[in-house]
Amino acid sequence: MTIDDYRVQFGWSRRHMAKEAGIDKNTLRSAMAGNPVYRAKVGAITEAINQELARRGKSSILYTDLEGVVFAD
Repeated sequence: MTIDDYRVQFGWSRRHMAKEAGIDKNTLRSAMAGNPVYRAKVGAITEAINQELARRGKSSILYTDLEGVVFAD
């Protein structure tokens, strides 16, 4: 699944997802658009996703599981 797939599944706005991840919303938009993003930022997004998955009783993911992400480093 893509970052946006998780965002929609959770009912989160882009602003809310960026806040949950502790990143700038422009960084989130870049990651979702397939622009290169640092692994640390993708890790923060993944952590936010995993926290929500845990709240829902679902298994966690790895940052490498996110489809369409391009790493800058």
